[in-house]
Amino acid sequence: MNKFFSCAVESFGYCCAFGSIYRRSPDCEVFIASDGDDYERAVFFDRLIKNLKGFSLDVFNPFFDESPDGIYIENTDTYILSDSGFNRCAPVMAGAWEKYFSVTGEKEYPKSVKEEITARRNSESAFYKDAGENLKKAERVRERLHSELAGSFNDEKAVNFIRRFCSKNLKSPPAGTDSGLRLLSAVTPLGVHTHYDTIFSMCDKTVDIQDPTGFAGAVITSVIKDYAKKRNIPFIMSPCYFSAGFAQFLIFPGERLCLSVSDENHILPFKARESVGIPRFFANEALSGKAAEKTRILLDAENSFIEKAVMSVYKGRDERFAAGYAAAEFSDAKKAEESADRLCERILS
Repeated sequence: MNKFFSCAVESFGYCCAFGSIYRRSPDCEVFIASDGDDYERAVFFDRLIKNLKGFSLDVFNPFFDESPDGIYIENTDTYILSDSGFNRCAPVMAGAWEKYFSVTGEKEYPKSVKEEITARRNSESAFYKDAGENLKKAERVRERLHSELAGSFNDEKAVNFIRRFCSKNLKSPPAGTDSGLRLLSAVTPLGVHTHYDTIFSMCDKTVDIQDPTGFAGAVITSVIKDYAKKRNIPFIMSPCYFSAGFAQFLIFPGERLCLSVSDENHILPFKARESVGIPRFFANEALSGKAAEKTRILLDAENSFIEKAVMSVYKGRDERFAAGYAAAEFSDAKKAEESADRLCERILS
């Protein structure tokens, strides 16, 4: 079972990946789970996963909670996606094959409960907006750091590395694999989290660029990504937690290969097939003495903004939980389980 984030708070705002994750096949089935509160949806998706034990699944979790809000069943080429709250499917769906499926039916809350839920959700959104603002500040610090390093970057050595990587690993476009955006990392209530188990299960080999500054990693992954695009070599891109344009991870599923960029918030928990240190790409003076001290100051400032973003996401998640508690007495877990059983029967029949 592979895990991804279905959404994330980033520097430009709220990122929902539902617009790209389901486009593997024009013949796939897409079921959009409508209505139901957070608890009912959690029960619904947990029941689906239990019923589909033994199937090959991709599971999508929102950044604020571990309860799934989306599943892809590879065996049947079927998606079940939640259309609620931050992850709105309807505006991003491009096909006419989606089918809406009710989890529990619409509810009518008492006025006082409805007002509390609305207030909590508004407060949650405000905290996530604050997280995005702090990530925007972190991104600006990173941009300043990159401008400091740009003049000392050795383009020739980077080009040589890229040529060697591509000629060795990306020889021909493999058939039957997909391209698109997948969110492996996100700023969560518990810090920056990455689904490393997914990388480990999808890839037999990993090339890891160990770059706390992110500059060499950004240049190298950008060029390799463009190389793969021009040659129609499928890849999965996982963006940096504050910049959608920077690939923190590039996965080439046909080659079972991952190109990762490790920094202080992304450290591989397993041994990479090849580790690439960044000193080879910079003049010595760029990484020593006063230059190194300035780099450290900027990285500390960046991490400070990321920590503030994490705290805001944590507070936002608490507001979401409070809204859930307000609605709890109206939840119908049994009906949500029955809906999951009924949908499974429909998909597998």
